[in-house]
Amino acid sequence: MIAAFGVPLLWLASVVVELGRANSTAVVLFLVLSFMLALGARLAFRPQEYLEVDLESRTFAVIRKGKRAAAGALDALGPLEVRMRTRVVGSEGKRRTIIEYVVRAAVHSNVDLYVMKTPGKARQKMEGIGRAWRLPCKSLGGAVRPPDALDTPLHERLRGDSAARKAVPLSPDWGLRIEPAPMGYAMASTHRSWVPLQMGLLFLVLGLVVLGGSFHYGVWDEANNGDPFAQVFAALVSVVMLCMVGTAAAGARNTFFPGTVHIDDRGVTYRGRRMRFKHIEEVTAGAPIEIVGDGRILKLAETFCPPAATAAVVHELQRLIVEVASSHES
Repeated sequence: MIAAFGVPLLWLASVVVELGRANSTAVVLFLVLSFMLALGARLAFRPQEYLEVDLESRTFAVIRKGKRAAAGALDALGPLEVRMRTRVVGSEGKRRTIIEYVVRAAVHSNVDLYVMKTPGKARQKMEGIGRAWRLPCKSLGGAVRPPDALDTPLHERLRGDSAARKAVPLSPDWGLRIEPAPMGYAMASTHRSWVPLQMGLLFLVLGLVVLGGSFHYGVWDEANNGDPFAQVFAALVSVVMLCMVGTAAAGARNTFFPGTVHIDDRGVTYRGRRMRFKHIEEVTAGAPIEIVGDGRILKLAETFCPPAATAAVVHELQRLIVEVASSHES
């Protein structure tokens, strides 16, 4: 944020100095950029608790407000774990729940090593430091895995697990079906949720309001007349409109076309993106469901299944991956 908003702020200041004047557009831009720059600086430099790790002696220390608060053996931090945390924000009557996925150690669990929006991304972060620190890891709802087994593909890890290879029925009310497909299976969804479409339309309306305001105040006329401040503002409005249109389109697609997951001899494919079996390490039960590897995440639409079906869908995806991958290898 400091880089993204600091550079345009410096450019704006140089233009104002060069021209010797600042119109209302320049003032608005200056205030917006200054606020975002200050927010980025706050996030970057606020006082934090953190861990200082010595890999040679395999020790760690907790640093709190610049001072050493506690110390111990590095192995005591294991297993690292992904946990789901909910927070309620907003005033009364306008409250909303935020779900976060936190990476924490076994001791000093008040220190959040990472806070991510999805369990798959949190898992990737956890395994990164798990490999670097040589510590066991436990994904959300998963088993504890030693550092040497962190990169084991899913189908190899669950091949001998009879519970993982037992089919779980999918309720007809969920709008899901598993069908045979060439060299494998397809899990198709006809589930409908109107929330993404509603949110997309809301963002589109907000974008149109911003666009209409820019026309009302003559920003585009000033931009066409060569005003550099108006040109920058018009460019920002254009970017906002593109983002809003993209959000609305994504909402419509997720509402009416949740998609189909294809599992065949080439791996797992969803909406034109494919992951090979050797790269798939876990299917995480979150919103949305994610098929996770170290380098990539294949994210299903949040509307792919209702919340009540998440556990069954994750189990069936894992079962089909193990079955198809094992048969293909043999």
